[in-house]
Amino acid sequence: MKNAYSREEVVSFVKALDVRARKFTDAEIDNVINRGYAELSTVTKQAFSSEEIVDLEDLYEGSELKHTFDVEDDVTEIYDIYVTQEGDDKSMSQEVVQDVGIYRNSDLAFRDNRYVGRVHVDLDAVDTVFDNLVVKYFYTPRATTEIVYMDSQTYLAWQDAMGAATSYFLKDVDEETRKRTSMNRTSKSMVQQDPEDSVDSVRAVFS
Repeated sequence: MKNAYSREEVVSFVKALDVRARKFTDAEIDNVINRGYAELSTVTKQAFSSEEIVDLEDLYEGSELKHTFDVEDDVTEIYDIYVTQEGDDKSMSQEVVQDVGIYRNSDLAFRDNRYVGRVHVDLDAVDTVFDNLVVKYFYTPRATTEIVYMDSQTYLAWQDAMGAATSYFLKDVDEETRKRTSMNRTSKSMVQQDPEDSVDSVRAVFS
């Protein structure tokens, strides 16, 4: 089970790591947090996951059937892409969740093979009209991220990562090394996510 941690909680945690950190400016705190997340990403790209749901109605209404969508987060990997149709007869969908049909088709919605966080949709590839595009991905949070979700094992490694980052900016080399070593150790208990709905949706971009 993952718990939610707000930006305010993250900032408070960093300031509590060392009395000297309480004197950091807001910009310096942001630098610590960004480095801490980057530290953790060196041991795993799957610590944090999220999804984007894009309403396709406007694309149909504007006859914009070929569209490029960029995820705003710092994506490390897009692991699933599909479109949905509400209230369909389920005859074509690969999966049904609460009366919503899920369709995976690499001709219809696919990852860009050059830009990690970019997705393309080609609604003209099939005759069926869909309601939403769903993009699921792993990412590295930023200091500006309002809510971050972590399980207990990830939280332990994250604490060490933030400790290493704080020590880096305090120029405390010994403590930085100790925290990074601890992070490498605690990260081994993290459960690497292996989404059951992961599919290979890479193909060439539009010609």
